Amino acid sequence: MAPGKDNMSASVSVLTQRLLDRFVREYRIPMDLHPVLPSENETIYPFRKGKFPFYTRVCNFANYRVPFSRFLITVLQFFRVHISQVNPFRLSRISHFELSYRAHDRRPDLDVFRYFYEFITAGDWYTFAHWKGIPPPSSDERSSLKNWKDNFFWLYDRCLPEDMRWRFKDQSMSFDLGEDFVFDQELARALIEHKSLIRPLHEDFLLLGRLCFSWSQGDRNWQVIRRKSDRVIMSLRDALKVPSFDVFDFDLEDQGKNEIPLMKQVASLAQEIRHVVPQNTSEQAATGTTSSVPTPVKDMVGSSGSQAGKKSILDDVDSDPEIRSLDDALEYRPSSASLKSKGILHEVDLKALVRKR
Repeated sequence: MAPGKDNMSASVSVLTQRLLDRFVREYRIPMDLHPVLPSENETIYPFRKGKFPFYTRVCNFANYRVPFSRFLITVLQFFRVHISQVNPFRLSRISHFELSYRAHDRRPDLDVFRYFYEFITAGDWYTFAHWKGIPPPSSDERSSLKNWKDNFFWLYDRCLPEDMRWRFKDQSMSFDLGEDFVFDQELARALIEHKSLIRPLHEDFLLLGRLCFSWSQGDRNWQVIRRKSDRVIMSLRDALKVPSFDVFDFDLEDQGKNEIPLMKQVASLAQEIRHVVPQNTSEQAATGTTSSVPTPVKDMVGSSGSQAGKKSILDDVDSDPEIRSLDDALEYRPSSASLKSKGILHEVDLKALVRKR
């Protein structure tokens, strides 16, 4: 694999079949998405028709699972970027933000995420960086993540929305926060006050935080986190801040007979896996068939799985309880003024960007 950040078209996978099989078992990748190794010379992009390259670090560092959370998809679609174009190291900032929101018994908010993070390029990939002068809602355990570009495999893109977009370098990156930007100040302060470390997490954290939608213990069991010293149940918010998992016991409790089963409670928070059978399911035939390079259309591009005329999931935001103000965010066109021009780099004032209602 070529070194550096500008090597998407030269990055090949070093996964072996044994490692892939173990990964699929450990992270319960749905087998009907046909996880399969790339051939020896297949690169990340262009990728196979109807499939996409899935980085193992999305699971074992960024703490996401398949199916993906709807909030993750919301963020990617707002910034008009394909999941395969985002550095998994910084996907961890989305998952940690989402998990922190759940720890406060709230639904993740796109506007607050935008307050904390800016969307920037990273060579051939894209990433999310803290806005300068804004206290971060998390602590980073490391400054980089190695060996992620050469650890990927193919998945059917039915676990992505049909209109997942591929971002091209000539597209606008104007996502600055303008004078009329509004966000939840109170919750932003709470996330700063209770910030915790970004790191790979035990699956019980992800189940409690609604990032994992696969539960092998039965619908009537509910996972809890206990402190080993006194067996006291810890809240997700407090448990996230503990430096070492060695102080925890992960336990189960029974749900009441009249309570909604666990997986039914969280099912609406997962991005739907489309039940579309590909016309050609032969891996042998697919090996020699990669998708052609997408043709960019001004401010509107499709992924390998996009279909013209299909309804976008963004059309349903009004009925989606997980998206509080996505419709407003999409209508909003930020001015050229950025955070830097607002003079808030050295003095943090959450009210500086808030319009009084």
